[in-house]
Amino acid sequence: MSEFVTLSLRAPLETSLEVEGVAADRFADLSEQGIAALPAWLGTRAAQLGDFFHVRGERSAKVRVDGPVARVHGLAAGTAGGEMLIDGDAGGSVAAGMTGGAVDVRGSVGADAGLAMAGGTLHVSGNAGDRLGAAAAGASRGMSGGEIVVAGSAGADAAARARRGLVVVCGDVGPEAARGVIAGTLVVLGRTGRDPGRGSKRGTIVAAGGISVPETYRYACTFQPPYVRLAFAYLRRRYGLVVDAAVLEGRYKRYCGDAGGPGKGEILEWIPDAR
Repeated sequence: MSEFVTLSLRAPLETSLEVEGVAADRFADLSEQGIAALPAWLGTRAAQLGDFFHVRGERSAKVRVDGPVARVHGLAAGTAGGEMLIDGDAGGSVAAGMTGGAVDVRGSVGADAGLAMAGGTLHVSGNAGDRLGAAAAGASRGMSGGEIVVAGSAGADAAARARRGLVVVCGDVGPEAARGVIAGTLVVLGRTGRDPGRGSKRGTIVAAGGISVPETYRYACTFQPPYVRLAFAYLRRRYGLVVDAAVLEGRYKRYCGDAGGPGKGEILEWIPDAR
């Protein structure tokens, strides 16, 4: 048993590599040979993880991935426990289907990060692509638990069809954020793109950097939501998130919508000039 397992690319990749089973909890029961034998696909060619990565260490639920892995897709997918550190940019589907454990990406991630996530934490130091914490293709529900924190910006469909969970984006998000959301919370410190919260049944968008509220939402009130203060205090303690005091202590316009009568989803829009 090793203190941790390290995966290092043998050589830079010229095309996309799909991996399966590269999850910290699974490594806890595998030898170096077993880890190296995990399936991988270079395009349509079937291969093994060890064909592309040096594997050092075995039987540990602490994993470190080194090297330029922006073309490696599926890292930490299905993780149920343990810890994985990806020291740089990663490809798509990082932590997709995750149910527990912790994944820390010291760079940016591609599309579908945290897709259909049910538990655990995903922390991204850079940007995220489309469908962050959203639903898999054809699925009626997306994220159903856990936490995703992105220090940069995210693409379209962030938290789409979420059932539960928390998604925090410190930069901007693209269009149709929280589309069809059933419950859960999306916090955006930057600008929220067009058509946020369309078809929302129950859930919250906290918009601290500007938002165009859809016409299907109605203004309810202006207040200081205790939930926002508590959420930011937790994020500061858990992830070191720095939030301006004006955002933390400010007043928010509350809008209700979008699906149903009356709609039970809400958008909380920070008022910059209200102290």
